[in-house]
Amino acid sequence: MSAAMPSHPMDYPVCLRLEGRSVLLVGGGAIAEGRALAVLDAGARLRVIAPRATDTLRTLAEGGHLEWLPRPYEAGDVRGHHLVLAATDDAAVSRQVAAEARALGAWVNTADEPELCDFTLPSVGRRGPITVAVSSAGQAPALASHLRKTLTAQVTRHHVWRARLSGWLREHLPRGTERQQLLKQVAVGDIGVLLEQGERKAAWARLRADLRTLKIPGETP
Repeated sequence: MSAAMPSHPMDYPVCLRLEGRSVLLVGGGAIAEGRALAVLDAGARLRVIAPRATDTLRTLAEGGHLEWLPRPYEAGDVRGHHLVLAATDDAAVSRQVAAEARALGAWVNTADEPELCDFTLPSVGRRGPITVAVSSAGQAPALASHLRKTLTAQVTRHHVWRARLSGWLREHLPRGTERQQLLKQVAVGDIGVLLEQGERKAAWARLRADLRTLKIPGETP
């Protein structure tokens, strides 16, 4: 029996790797500033086009962290960018940006204009390598923000330790059943429980013992 399809297609959640990618941001206000900080944190190469910009955006531009073109958007500005973001109060500009981006095959998001978006931006909270993202498909941003704060508050220091340790193990250990079992121990097994209880020395001792049992070379972080 096939699963029933939703009456409206649902968003497909992904986490984009933007390091070194060219991103265009049209707009220079408070919402644009938030968009800019997020893509810069992801390592993107950012160009901002806006007649005026917040003090933070100006400072980032002066420091060489982004390129700011202090003028209105012009036809053709989206060319050469992998991702396009529009955060402007001018609906006509938003429509123009979206149309030109789609014509060139670039993905576009326009603030407060869900019908013009190829993707939506969830409300995001971070704790180390752990990202908590809540999306309402653009229908209830305030609710998404509330839920994000609630869920992010449940991510504590021991979760960050487990995530970083799992990342180290995945990087240094060969793939296979043994590695998978060890990763499960870190995530939800005895090692994870010891970390949750704050018994880091005992957790490391258990991990080293498991590594010796598996006869896997290397030292724990």
